[in-house]
Parts: sequence; C-alpha cells; structure tokens
Amino acid sequence: MTGVDTSGRSCVVEEREVAFGGVVPGVGVDTMFDTHESPPSPRPAGHSDMLDLGVAPGLAHWIVVEYEPGAVFPMHHTDTIDFDIVLAGTMELTLDDGVHPLAPGDCVVMTGVDHAWAAGPDGCTLSVIALGTPPPL
Repeated sequence: MTGVDTSGRSCVVEEREVAFGGVVPGVGVDTMFDTHESPPSPRPAGHSDMLDLGVAPGLAHWIVVEYEPGAVFPMHHTDTIDFDIVLAGTMELTLDDGVHPLAPGDCVVMTGVDHAWAAGPDGCTLSVIALGTPPPL
C-alpha cells in the first residue's frame, strides 16, 4: 500500500502477506483495501507530472498493461486509486522512498502518489483497476 510520509514524500505505508480467513468451508477471503466514501478522498498533493487517466471520481476503469523489456515510465501521479497486480514478468516500482521490486502475484494499491515504473528484462504485464478520485483541494 502506498501513501505519503510526514514530509509528503511517496512511500510504502503497509506491506503484508495475504491472510485468508474462512468464509464458508473451502473459501478464504482477505480484504486488501476498501473505501469508506464515494467518491474516495482526493489523493495527496504530488510534485511530479500529473497523468490524466480520464477516470471520473467514483468510476472505475480496468486495463491490462504490457511493458516491453526494460520499458520505463517516468515519475508521475494520477487522480485515481489504482489496484495493480503483476501477472507476468517483473517490475520495479519507484517511490520517493526508493525502488520496490515486484514479481508475479505481487499487488500494489497506488493511492495517487508520485511513482515511476521500470519493467524487468522479460518485460511485465500488469492488471490495473483505476478508481477515479477528485483532485486535491
């Protein structure tokens, strides 16, 4: 889970393993993230370029992104909460607090903070659900 530190720098604010709890026999569930209002709260202020994904507050957009080997997407922020899952390959997520390597099955909740991507040597495929948020006030 991404967020910002007391200086407003993008960082990892929570890192954990999935812990399935039983719902019914044979089915386990773990809540990874939830919102408490619609639309969700605005993102924190950013210092990098704004990338407009065109997702209005409260609406969702699901995409699959394929990065070529070594592809780099520079530092940016969005007015969305993104739910990212690495489907194949590897990716380096760069936040203000450093580089965070990601592999298949890794998930990130990107809360509109400043971040950059760099695909690994085999490229990377991400599944991304973007939930629109209002811009910061």
